[in-house]
Amino acid sequence: MSEGIDFVRDLVFKDLEFSNSTEVLKFLSMKLQEKGYVKDGYQKAILDREAEYPTGLPSVDIKIAIPHADHNLVNKGALAIGILKNPVEFKSMEDPDRILNVSIVIMMALDEPHGHIDMLQRIVKLIQEPVILKEIIETNSTEEVIKKLEPYLIA
Repeated sequence: MSEGIDFVRDLVFKDLEFSNSTEVLKFLSMKLQEKGYVKDGYQKAILDREAEYPTGLPSVDIKIAIPHADHNLVNKGALAIGILKNPVEFKSMEDPDRILNVSIVIMMALDEPHGHIDMLQRIVKLIQEPVILKEIIETNSTEEVIKKLEPYLIA
């Protein structure tokens, strides 16, 4: 992970239950705001951006979404990660008409304008590891989730 981005235990949420992507996005963006990582307006920017530029990433098995908003709305870089008990529908980044059942949401609050590219490359490496993704979904421990994600998300 690039310098200045926090990957902290209290922003990793396991067994979340939501009925749609908007609920997930509101929850994660609210957690980032509660902890002071993002400014007022971040949640609206996340929801607006998702409507215009979907963030679901197609993968073989377990699908991931990578919502983010403009770096100007970020006080300090952080990742908020939601592991869903049951997948919710996100539109595909590649084809907005395609619906993906997403199980892992990695909300990127990055305070550098070019930080998204570096983080996206890391997440693509993670997506290419279906066994790790399955383990992340199946583990009962937030600590285990963090251990499995750290090699990919932290430099």
